[in-house]
Amino acid sequence: MGSLEYATPPLVALNGRARGYWRGVVQTLAGVAALALLTFVCDRLGLNLATALCLFLTLIILLSLWGSFVASAVVSLVAVASLDYYFTPPTFTFQISDPFDGIAVVLFLTTSGVITALVSRARSRTDQLVLEANLRAEEALRQAQAELAHANRVMLVGEMTASIAHEINQPLTGVVSNAGTALRYLAAQTPNLEEARLYLGLIARDGKRAAEVIRRIRALVKKMPPRSDLLDLNEAIREVIALTQNELQRGSVKLETRLSSELPLVPADRVQLQQVILNLIVNAVEAMSDVGGRPRELAVSSGSESNDVFVEVRDSGPGVDPANLDRLFQSFFTTKPEGMGMGLSICRSIIEAHGGRLSATPNEPHGVVFRFTLPTVVDDGADHAG
Repeated sequence: MGSLEYATPPLVALNGRARGYWRGVVQTLAGVAALALLTFVCDRLGLNLATALCLFLTLIILLSLWGSFVASAVVSLVAVASLDYYFTPPTFTFQISDPFDGIAVVLFLTTSGVITALVSRARSRTDQLVLEANLRAEEALRQAQAELAHANRVMLVGEMTASIAHEINQPLTGVVSNAGTALRYLAAQTPNLEEARLYLGLIARDGKRAAEVIRRIRALVKKMPPRSDLLDLNEAIREVIALTQNELQRGSVKLETRLSSELPLVPADRVQLQQVILNLIVNAVEAMSDVGGRPRELAVSSGSESNDVFVEVRDSGPGVDPANLDRLFQSFFTTKPEGMGMGLSICRSIIEAHGGRLSATPNEPHGVVFRFTLPTVVDDGADHAG
């Protein structure tokens, strides 16, 4: 499935065309009203045709700069009729007795038409350049957000170096131990092939386990475009928990998981969602590092409601001032002495890009509950890809 993009729904496009139509109507009516007022003023002041021509042309130029081509063209035609009726003898008729007056009116119509066309073309070109600049800016912003998210993942992995080393060291220690045992069975005077085969199987198992840990780490730190696949959220949670086991043990944190057994698949990017879950778990462990006199408990749960699935990460840390709960997701706001204040902001951006919502509420009696929801179906107007 493709990368995260949001297409314009047909209804939105239709509403945009309707707004454009009514905007043109309003501009035309405003231009005609301004022309009527100017005609009245010129008539009351007794201005001649040449002066009226200049004033009318000025009005057409201003309307061209503000309004649409159609509005300017309509007002130009009305202006020609007004000049003919009020300022060319015989007045108050649509007849022109002097050929030079007719030439002047024709020149006015030609000039106003040329000006309207040139201004309209210049405005279209300007709008196109602005649109292209906006698209380039949006693309640069998306790239910057992707780079920032990648940097956050790398930083998280760097903070978990000890845990990662432990996760890899365990299966490698098993490989070495089982290899030694298998060699002893094979080196016996009567080789015990069955036992050697058993321990070779254990070596293969531990090798696969180490390879799986490395695969997960590579997936987190590798630069890849966002993708959307039907994701088993519980499986993604378990993989992250496996990476954080040593962190939990070092922090004396008791982990409880309550994962729904009937959780539907969600269209999402695995790496990005695992980044969010990893952020929330690491933040919870760090928040409880100074807790004493009560258990350090972390609960990770998942479930579904209506057309959404949810994940909750609940800790028993010191909590956060209720006045700062919403500020937790602002860039550069942090409650940690050495924190950068970017992790939760990136997490919220990721969840919102998936059409979900990330929030924080106080936990009772201690700590914070972080909860994010994700839709189980993609909205008709958007093509999600994590």
